[in-house]
Amino acid sequence: MREEAETARERLLVLFYWRWAQAADTRLQWLPGLTEPDRFATQKQALAWLDEERGGLVEAVQWGGEERYAKHAAGLAECLTVYLGRRRYVADAITVARATRDAARLTGDRHDEASAWRSLGEALRMAGRAAEAVEAHTRAGGLFQAAGDRVSEAETWDSLGNALGDAGRVEEAIDAHIRARELFRTLGEHRAEALVWANLGVALHDAGRVEEAIDAHRRALDGCRAAGDRRAEGAVWHNLGVALMSLGRVEEAIEAYATAVEILQEFEDWYGAGHAFHNLALAHWAADRPAEARAHLLRAADLYTRANAPTEAADAREAAGEILTP
Repeated sequence: MREEAETARERLLVLFYWRWAQAADTRLQWLPGLTEPDRFATQKQALAWLDEERGGLVEAVQWGGEERYAKHAAGLAECLTVYLGRRRYVADAITVARATRDAARLTGDRHDEASAWRSLGEALRMAGRAAEAVEAHTRAGGLFQAAGDRVSEAETWDSLGNALGDAGRVEEAIDAHIRARELFRTLGEHRAEALVWANLGVALHDAGRVEEAIDAHRRALDGCRAAGDRRAEGAVWHNLGVALMSLGRVEEAIEAYATAVEILQEFEDWYGAGHAFHNLALAHWAADRPAEARAHLLRAADLYTRANAPTEAADAREAAGEILTP
């Protein structure tokens, strides 16, 4: 009876959770020119399935504590990384990454362990735990380098740069992004190089090198368009708006933010869209348009709520309440 139960559990993990999660993740990461996923016609459908099954999926990853399920659980975990980050399910993301890391250690799979450390780094950064994120990405990078996986090594350098920036180590962040960019360029990974330009732009802005940041963001936009990566393009438009505002180019910033909110809402990136609406409100306030500023803050609050970000939602509502409109 026990063997039958374990076999049934394995079939549930592999034939249902992993297979369908893989299809959903493929749809979330699909770009024009790639083969169309066959299980989900739209990102909205994929997200709806993941939302409905989230509890079971997170639990199934934790079955990896038993060696029989460890490899399949690690595969399932990899399929959940983008989704959990998009929805900002921070606690689930940390739980999944730690469970996968422990499963990889159980099987001795150093590459799976490296992937788990990188996912853990992303989750810790999302939780605001930048120093721990730096440590996790550093571990991941060393393991990927030892395994000879140069693409993953470059991705990890870029992620490390983001974590270093959050930790206030801006010059180190710039160096990490440049290292990632040059490695991607050597490998001919042009879409990935475009995403690094975007992150480098943020680090340059933090270092006070705003004109260079704007140039980096424009390079990122060109790369995202060439790759057909519209969601990434939305995030870059937002960061470009931040840089333009730093130079007092308010109307250009408003245009950039407006483009960002349109794209990010299209992909149900509620947190990113909320952040862009918040900054759009600040730009309208700077342009002496209080009614527009208040409306955008209230919209930001609604989106932050959908993104499971109650603190940001409360801050936006409070700011809207302080604005007196004619």
